[in-house]
Amino acid sequence: MTFRSMITTARLSLGAVALACASLPMTASADVVFQSLPSLTGNSATSPWCSGCGGSYRVFDQFTLNSASDITGFSVNIYNVGQYWNSGMTFSVWSLGGNGLPGTQVFSQTLGASDFTTTDLGGGQATATTDDLLHLNLAAGTYYASFYNTNLAVWGYRNAGGVLYQQGASLRNGESAAFALEGNAVPEPASLALAGLALAAVGVVRRRKSA
Repeated sequence: MTFRSMITTARLSLGAVALACASLPMTASADVVFQSLPSLTGNSATSPWCSGCGGSYRVFDQFTLNSASDITGFSVNIYNVGQYWNSGMTFSVWSLGGNGLPGTQVFSQTLGASDFTTTDLGGGQATATTDDLLHLNLAAGTYYASFYNTNLAVWGYRNAGGVLYQQGASLRNGESAAFALEGNAVPEPASLALAGLALAAVGVVRRRKSA
């Protein structure tokens, strides 16, 4: 290989590295990877659903990820902060099981009230937000999210595409909890492979040039 062809190959390889790296997501800040409603504020709530209430119930709500994601936080609308919100909550993710019901638990983390910031929305509604999740990696697909403690109620909102389930009560199509999941898309294996091959090519050219 001539010196000129090595330079050309190096330039092409560096271009491939730049292209591959451009296709990888930036991880400096989290993005919303799922949101159940267009906005978590200004919605018309139907009724609060117990997610605990002495331990008899648990609220689940479906969500779908279009790509694999690393989830680092969430926001959820809760009911009557003064009465029901004083001890944090357990956030868990479940697979989609038979008959459209929650299947197997795939993640669970208990967070204290101090892990959240709370925004009062009026009318007994508030949004609780945290970015303290231990990194939750989920493949693309449909899951159930659960927000639970023994004194927690979660607002339900009309949503034609939603599916809310209260364990011990009913499955409600067309209704959703108001929540958003934040994190980052996980790089596709093909993008990582392309970046690796390009970097390897640069290394080969450098070794040949040194020789």
